[in-house]
Amino acid sequence: MTFYSTPNYSEYLHKWLKRGRNWHIEYEGYLSNHITHNWIALDAAGANHKKMQWWEDTYTKKATNKATKATGKISIGSANKLEAPRNNPIDYTEITDANWLNNLQSIRIAFPLYRDFFDKRIAELGLSACLKRYYPALSEGMAGAALHATIHLGWAVDVESADMAAEGLAYMATAFQPLATGSIHTKHQLWSPDAPSPIQALKQILNDDRIAQLTETADWLNKTQDYKKLNRGDFQQRLITFDNPQQPMSLFLNEMVTLRLPDIGHDLTTAIEELSLITASALRSSNNEFFILHGLTSLHAVLCVLPHLDENAQRNALGYWFRALVATIIIQGSPGMKDTLALLEEWDAYKGDEKSIGYQLSAEQQAWWLQTLKSTTDSLDEHVPKAVYVLKRWAEWQSFSSASNDLYVKAARNIVAANVNGGVQDNLWFSKGFSKASQNKRKRYD
Repeated sequence: MTFYSTPNYSEYLHKWLKRGRNWHIEYEGYLSNHITHNWIALDAAGANHKKMQWWEDTYTKKATNKATKATGKISIGSANKLEAPRNNPIDYTEITDANWLNNLQSIRIAFPLYRDFFDKRIAELGLSACLKRYYPALSEGMAGAALHATIHLGWAVDVESADMAAEGLAYMATAFQPLATGSIHTKHQLWSPDAPSPIQALKQILNDDRIAQLTETADWLNKTQDYKKLNRGDFQQRLITFDNPQQPMSLFLNEMVTLRLPDIGHDLTTAIEELSLITASALRSSNNEFFILHGLTSLHAVLCVLPHLDENAQRNALGYWFRALVATIIIQGSPGMKDTLALLEEWDAYKGDEKSIGYQLSAEQQAWWLQTLKSTTDSLDEHVPKAVYVLKRWAEWQSFSSASNDLYVKAARNIVAANVNGGVQDNLWFSKGFSKASQNKRKRYD
């Protein structure tokens, strides 16, 4: 199949990404640092040095548009939001090839050591060989840190940033979170050529009578002391419940979630197109639900890594990602999923030329995508340009259909549509009611 090609990035992008090392990978306990991700999206939009610096100033400080809403200007405070790189508070062994697998899920304490280890390995082996060597084992835990470790690594690979990639590998190692795939769980199958198509599988999952109870059970467990003491945030703690062999969530994953992929030696394009459509449709139909969006940006991240893996590891990575997406949809209460299925059924009904693969954008369409991405570069919420960047990359892939491009366009238009405040930075919301934005969300349909 035709994988992603390396995007055209500016000659100075790597210098900005290297600056990401000035801050820790997380802040305020468990929130993930996105500064480098948006530099990539801004660079793709043609941002100059001034705009890139604006993003650093805005993101590293506590910026707000609320205090100056009358003027529409952004107010940047003096308080730091991001944290300096952390040092281990206790003595800790070095990470080497002899013990790297033994320290996974080390609750972040070993992050600097893993980063140093992967810095050395990338320098010695090269980035591609390093991914082939270490990513297959790490991909089982890609649900960790709300998929942000996976995102960090994949976005680094996309633009060939060794500095950012070493951080991403280290983050995947220390945030490692499997979902019912360990030896203590019931039998599971990540992928099979005989499973229902991804779209049909999603329909079966969402129509299962157990879904509502699984959502409630995960929410209830999150409120117990055993999970509250994990201090990983409500979303991640609810996600972790799916790895508990004593709870019905893990049984459900292993019974219901098998991704249909062709046998080794066969092309993955059709399956990948369907997965991209699932996330684009879910983003639009959920009206830009925050964690659904991370399904989209993490799929892009996985796709960036696939060319560096053997065929079995490619399929396993997609299988692990699909499990994480399904778990995310369930714990967030399946936001907008009825409309998601309707969009997917509409796409599936297209016939003839509208669904032929290899669709190429016209010059006018290419200009529209670039202008749409540029329209997001003032957003205080980096997730908006990130989502548009991913949708743009899929539209430009030239491996999918015109019908798929139409759906990517719908998702992009919805996330950049001005909200009631006249901006785009408040367009995301949390389906579990974690933000004020969720109280005032409104549907926007083309």
